[in-house]
Amino acid sequence: MGMLILEATGPRGEELAMAAAKDRGFPVGWDSEFSSATFDVDGMTDAEVKELVFEELDSRDPDWRSQLQLVE
Repeated sequence: MGMLILEATGPRGEELAMAAAKDRGFPVGWDSEFSSATFDVDGMTDAEVKELVFEELDSRDPDWRSQLQLVE
């Protein structure tokens, strides 16, 4: 199971994360306490989930890194 957690650092973080998940068909949960999105995808590695989500975010908004950051 692949997992990716992105923290919103800008006002559009939640919007971008949720849209990327929807467009890729990935399950995602939003934690308002920590302002973070957790992608949890069966049948993929963490690296595969990261690659596909980042690819989707790059195509949606080239400046998405000003809105979201990877949680290690």
